[in-house]
Amino acid sequence: MYLEWDIEWESSMAVAIFTVLLIGFILGGSTVYLVENHLRTNEMNKIYKLTESLINGNELDGSDIGKETIYSKTTNQLIRLQEILEGRRKEAEKSKYEIQKLISEIAHQLRTPLANIKNYTELLQESLNETQETLNTEYIKDLRTSEEQLCFLVESFIKTARLEQGIIQVHTQKENLVETILNALGQIQKKAEEKDIYFQVELPEKIICEHDKNWMCEAFYNVFDNAVKYSKNNSTINITMKQTEMFYKIQVRDYGIGIRDGEENKIFQRFYRGEQARGQEGCGIGLYLSREIVLLQKGMMKAKQMKPGLLIEVNLPV
Repeated sequence: MYLEWDIEWESSMAVAIFTVLLIGFILGGSTVYLVENHLRTNEMNKIYKLTESLINGNELDGSDIGKETIYSKTTNQLIRLQEILEGRRKEAEKSKYEIQKLISEIAHQLRTPLANIKNYTELLQESLNETQETLNTEYIKDLRTSEEQLCFLVESFIKTARLEQGIIQVHTQKENLVETILNALGQIQKKAEEKDIYFQVELPEKIICEHDKNWMCEAFYNVFDNAVKYSKNNSTINITMKQTEMFYKIQVRDYGIGIRDGEENKIFQRFYRGEQARGQEGCGIGLYLSREIVLLQKGMMKAKQMKPGLLIEVNLPV
């Protein structure tokens, strides 16, 4: 009798304990679920506010970065995204400023030749009824000079813009570098003869170098044009070449107005005019365009102040 009651009591206790444990487990699980759900809801609300701040352009708070939570990880990613967007915004503003500056510079540079064309055209018109053939010839010559200057500016602007935007690609192949230099020299010869400038050339007969001969001819022409432009009448320009382990070094030395201390790198900037060049013809784009062309062919350019004159060195990889 007592044995049966003990068994029933133990069985009842086991059921009761199991029931209590089951209820405790269910309640505990529910509590954990509710707590976690509450925490997740709070995190989602904080993440929502974080994204809203990002959209509104407010600086995000990174004080929770480093914690192993979804909110912390999301905050880290959003802050990185904000930094990327900020960097791109600054780049866009810089590009906008550069475009505005370029437009302003173009307008400024084109104003002088356009004004000259207008003035000489008016003078030519006024002299048509007079028998001043000499004056008419001078007016036409000056008009042609302004027209050539205008065409040069426009072409230089177009080439520069296309190179910078990657519209025009440089295609290098093994070509005779000496021939490329001589081609550029031939194009500037007439302008040099007008000032009685003599080129003293010391080049090897043939150097095979990987380069784009058309664009490099353009680069060398601009260097030669710069030397002729700022050289005095009846002067000499030296052109030499030497080879090192890494580069072919082409040096162009003139004996003209030169540059001042600290301008060695500035003269390769777009539209930069050296202090010595103020009042001289030119727009400050030739050497900039040359350097861009050389850089695209893995070369480099540098300038050195001479007494007197200027030395421009073009380095192309061997």
